[in-house]
Amino acid sequence: MKLEPDTIYQHDEYEEVLVLGIHQRYESYDTQQNTGIENGVSVQYTDEWDGYGAMFGTTVVDPIEEFTTDVGEKLRRFHRD
Repeated sequence: MKLEPDTIYQHDEYEEVLVLGIHQRYESYDTQQNTGIENGVSVQYTDEWDGYGAMFGTTVVDPIEEFTTDVGEKLRRFHRD
């Protein structure tokens, strides 16, 4: 499954979620060399949003492996007001 930011998906637990971003995680990162030890990928999402984005304090970050077990089909793109 290909996840996209600014997209609303069906979710087993929350019904609908807005994916805010997909992020590479690192154990450590050397900013001078632009290299690091990768530690997986995480998905940032929310189940509460308005026309501008996530409501304050509602953002969740889960490992992509965990998120993809609960997420279903892509419902629609999110368009900011």
